[in-house]
Amino acid sequence: MQESSQTSGSRPVLQASSVAWAVGDRFVLLDADLSIFPGECLALTGDNGAGKSTLLDLLAAVRTAQAGEIRLYNTPLSQVEPAEIARRIARLGHKPGLYLDLSACENLILFEALQGRQADKETIAARLGEVGILPADQHRPVRAFSRGMLQRTALGRIVHSQADVWLLDEPSTGLDASGLQILLRTIEQACAQGTAVVLASHDPPLIQACSRRVRVSGGRVLAEAA
Repeated sequence: MQESSQTSGSRPVLQASSVAWAVGDRFVLLDADLSIFPGECLALTGDNGAGKSTLLDLLAAVRTAQAGEIRLYNTPLSQVEPAEIARRIARLGHKPGLYLDLSACENLILFEALQGRQADKETIAARLGEVGILPADQHRPVRAFSRGMLQRTALGRIVHSQADVWLLDEPSTGLDASGLQILLRTIEQACAQGTAVVLASHDPPLIQACSRRVRVSGGRVLAEAA
C-alpha cells in the first residue's frame, strides 16, 4: 500500500490528543496520542484488552473521551454534527452491523437513506459484486449468509459510504483466503484515492500491508514503526 502522506505535510484527518477512557478506576486508555493522515493505512496492534477497540470507538464518536480531545479536520468531534461524523467516518466493529431480515442490497439502500442520500441500485449491486457477493445472493436476506458473506457485505457498506476515514476492527474475521485478498485490494484502492484507513488486527498479512503500525499496550500508544 502507498506510503503515509504524513511526510508530505498534509493535515491529519483525525487527531487524538491525550485521550483517556476508564471503567471505574481502571484506565482502558490513558494519554493516547494519535494522528491519522489522508491516504495512509494504519495498523493498531497489541494484545486483546489493550485498548484498540476502545480507541476506534472514540475516534468514531461511538464513545466520548473522558479526558483529552479528538479532532476531525481540526474541529473537536464534540462540535461536529452527528450526521457529518457519520458521513466522514465509517466504522466496522466486531459484528457486521447488518439488519438480518434485509437483503444485502436492502442493507446498503437503508444505510444510504440514513445518510440522506438517494440510493443508486446499480451502483450498490456493483459495489457488492466487488466484495464478492454474487448477484444471485444480493437479494437474499443476510440472515442466511455465512459469517464470511456477512463480513463481505459489511465491507461493501463501508466502501459504499464514501467516507474519508475507515475504522476497521478485526476486518478479516470470517474471511477465507479469497475474502482476505478482496479486503487487501479494497483497502489498497481506498488509500490510493485518499481515504485514511485505521485497522485493529492480529492478522499478519493485514498488518504487513499497512504503511504504518502503532502498538497499543496497557491503554497507551507505545511505539510505531514504518
